[in-house]
Amino acid sequence: MIPIGTPPQGIIMLHSIGSVTFLALFMVGCGGGGGTSGGGTGGASSPPPPPATYTVGGTVSGLAGSGLALAICRQTPWPGGGYPGGPRGPHYVCDSPLQVSANGAFTLGGGYPAMYSGPDFVEATQQPAWPQQCVVGNATINIQNANDTSITVSCADYNEYSYVTNAADNTLSAYTVDVTTGTLAVLGTPIATGTSPSAIVQVGRFVFVANEGSNDISAFAVDSTTGALTAVPGSPFAAGTDPKAMALATPVDGGYNLYVANAGSDAVSAYTIDANTGALTPMSPATIATGKGPASIVIDSNLGYAFVANKGGSNDISAFSIGGTGVLIPVPGSPFPAGGNPLSLEFGAGGKFLYTANPDATNPSISGFSIDPTTGALSPVSGSPFRLPVSHYMAIEQTGIQTGSNPISGYLYVTTDASIVGYAFDWTTGALTALPGFPVAAGANAYSVSIEGNQFLYVANEGSANISGFTLDLSTGALTPMAGSPFPAGNHPEFLARLFLSPF
Repeated sequence: MIPIGTPPQGIIMLHSIGSVTFLALFMVGCGGGGGTSGGGTGGASSPPPPPATYTVGGTVSGLAGSGLALAICRQTPWPGGGYPGGPRGPHYVCDSPLQVSANGAFTLGGGYPAMYSGPDFVEATQQPAWPQQCVVGNATINIQNANDTSITVSCADYNEYSYVTNAADNTLSAYTVDVTTGTLAVLGTPIATGTSPSAIVQVGRFVFVANEGSNDISAFAVDSTTGALTAVPGSPFAAGTDPKAMALATPVDGGYNLYVANAGSDAVSAYTIDANTGALTPMSPATIATGKGPASIVIDSNLGYAFVANKGGSNDISAFSIGGTGVLIPVPGSPFPAGGNPLSLEFGAGGKFLYTANPDATNPSISGFSIDPTTGALSPVSGSPFRLPVSHYMAIEQTGIQTGSNPISGYLYVTTDASIVGYAFDWTTGALTALPGFPVAAGANAYSVSIEGNQFLYVANEGSANISGFTLDLSTGALTPMAGSPFPAGNHPEFLARLFLSPF
């Protein structure tokens, strides 16, 4: 029975108000739309569906290897306080990375609402295997009402070039470098420098050459596509007398500084480098006194110390700490005694040790020192100086290799007349041990040694006007001549610098 006054389910009722007739369909009871279960009378509607969310992705092109990782990142306050971009620099947090090994589409995390345009961005948190580099385009995430597929990841091989100073020709020889084999191919004609170019360093897309005869520094910008050199505005820049060695440092406040050891004026000249133009500006103070005849300078910006080998009579090593702006401050106890005629300096074991090659005519040797990380003071390692044949310069490969139960070691290579001799150095004690299979033949009057990428070693042969190239076995320290070695150079080649320039 239908209660009086209650319209039954499905009953159509007509009501007239004036001349207007209303039609209503009443749906009541358990099956009615909009009702509440359990006899409720609220008439509440069903909860709305969750808002749509969208993913982030894009396309990878040019990838030719493994190792690329992409992730969504954002800038956040430093743990324990601070703010993005503050005195400690920006602090980034990234989601779990996506490993990418092939070209084509990729998709990262989702959950972004429509119309999102916040601070999140896509980053290549790991680059692919050498020699590739990838850059992310349209990196900032921007969601409209669809998945963001606009991220582009473009990959290409680095461009590699080498440049060699030819002291007797007043030129630089230029080469392209095969990134797989290390072989050198002559690039164009030699480039004019100042008089008697010797030391050469590079940072970013700039090359700096110390000209011993004209007492200045030639600065060049490198075309990343062709390797061509263009003189930096204002080049050459005045130096001291007989600028013989150079080193770079990154000061606390950023950028790069260039330091030049002037053998004829017993001082180091200090410059800031303009990151945009490569121009050099003398620092204040512009020069710092050293010992007699500074012939080599090395700097470890992580340690915050610079060391200068004084070959011209004082036979010692000047040590400096590096101030916040890059100013050099003598270390207490400096200078420290070295062997006879210290010519070449190299760090070992990640800055734990310092070695100097001493090509003394009577007692050639290699000296080893431990570096006090707190003060920068030098202490001879046990057995130093090591009575070993030395002609000119040396280089160290300090990746750190352990074979079997043997201690972790790196390798030190030094020129001896027309050959190279190799030693293993102990990462714990700094002691040197001769490697089997040496000496290895190079060219006449082998002058300097350069190790590039932990796998290639080059020797500038001053007497034979060429460059010997070798592959370096990290497990044994052995050297194997490259195909096509030696490579032609100018007269009296002295030093080599190798550049890895981004293809983008």
